Amino acid sequence: MPRSDLTEVVNAFQDWENPWTFYSTVLSQLSRDSEDPDTLSQIWAEACRADHWQQADISKACDAVDCGLKIQFSWLPEDTRRQFVRAASYQWK
Repeated sequence: MPRSDLTEVVNAFQDWENPWTFYSTVLSQLSRDSEDPDTLSQIWAEACRADHWQQADISKACDAVDCGLKIQFSWLPEDTRRQFVRAASYQWK
């Protein structure tokens, strides 16, 4: 899988005035002929897992998501993980 394509698309997302569009925007820019859409779905599921967001403190919840992503998807660069954490935090606000 050309993981660089996925990370490039995720890192290019800048529309934080409309954070609810993160997943659909990223998905629409990925090649359907690759494994990237499935990988995106798996990463997004991990980032939005309810048990990460049960923390009362949002910074602790974000740390839990980052840790989960780091464990499950060790190949994800830090800046890409940050994008997922940020997007998922808006899902849970």
